[in-house]
This record gives sequence, C-alpha cells and structure tokens, in this order.
Amino acid sequence: MTVAAAASATVVGVALLTVGLFGVLRPYTVALWRERLDAVGSTRSWDEIEPTDWRVSLARYTFAILLAGGVLFLWMAIQQWLKLA
Repeated sequence: MTVAAAASATVVGVALLTVGLFGVLRPYTVALWRERLDAVGSTRSWDEIEPTDWRVSLARYTFAILLAGGVLFLWMAIQQWLKLA
C-alpha cells in the first residue's frame, strides 16, 4: 500500500459519506430536485410539483447505500494508514 492509495481512499470515503449523509437526512429535497429536473419543458409551474412517496423512499435508500460505501471506504483507508505507520 502506498500513501497515494490511502489518501485516495480517504477522499473517496469522505465524499461518499458527505453525499450519502445529505441524501439520508434530506431525501425529500433530493426527490423534489429530481422531479423538477423531470418537469423541464412541462407547462406546470415548479411550485406545483411534488415528489411521490416512492421517489422519496428511493432517494433515501439510494443515499443510504452511498453512506454505507463511504463508511466502507473510510474503514479501508484507516486500515491502509495503520499499515503505513
């Protein structure tokens, strides 16, 4: 293992953890943003658009997987840093 591999795993882990945590804590915001992107070109106003319950749940579970991936990457990075020490 090299320092570059440990640093890369740390950066990827922190990025996945941050994005995943945001999505788990704010799934409605993520789903609303997705619905608004889907409505581009529609005649409906953005204020009238509401995400469905299944899309909010899908966002929550998708970002939970990203959060778990971030934890896994950080765990691997810690293991690499400990081997280098």
